[in-house]
Order: sequence, then structure tokens, then C-alpha cells
Amino acid sequence: MIQFGDTLKKLRQRMGLRQDDVARMVGVERSTVANWERGAKQPSLETLVKLGQLFGISLDELLGVTKVATALPLACYCSLVSDPLVKLLAERTGVRAKSIAAFIAALQISDNDCTGGGKEV
Repeated sequence: MIQFGDTLKKLRQRMGLRQDDVARMVGVERSTVANWERGAKQPSLETLVKLGQLFGISLDELLGVTKVATALPLACYCSLVSDPLVKLLAERTGVRAKSIAAFIAALQISDNDCTGGGKEV
């Protein structure tokens, strides 16, 4: 699976942007963007939405989830879609609950920890 930091760097370079440019556009420090690209930190869901809008791509594409989504355990994904916290995040951010659930499930799979139906995220 392609790491988020690699994807971010490629998108940024493809658009001819510097880390400072991306940082300014999404409201963070340049060092934060550098940390994302190195894989040292991950952006918040709200910032991921801003990055997706900046680059004109979906969260799935930004996170490289499209290929992983087919491998998500259905029970894990389905329980996340109906999770009250996921619904609240969807309402507050305007991001579809299905996208949020896919993001969380992908994170759980990458940690080999998709056992709690989204309760221990």
C-alpha cells in the first residue's frame, strides 16, 4: 500500500507547490507538511478534506484506500458506518459516513486491529 506521505509529496510536486504553499493553503505550519510527507504524523480528518479539495481528489484517492477497500472486512466496515461517532463526524465535516468508515477501517487494517467494530479507534 502506498503511504499517505508519498502520495502527498507526489501530488504537491506535480502541482509545482512547495511545502510552504500547501501549509498555507490548509492552515498549518510547513514543518507539519514535512512531518506528513515523512510519515512521522498524520493529518486530522478535517485537514484531509482540505487536502483532497486542494488537489481535486477524493479522500479514498488521497489515502490510497481504493484498492484496500475491497479487502476490508465487511462486518468491520458496516459497523463503522452506523457508529454514532462516525455519523457525528459526517455531520460536522460534510464528509460522507461511508468515506469516514473506510478511512477508519483502513487504518485499523494497517494496524491489524479491526476487531472492535470501530469502538477502539
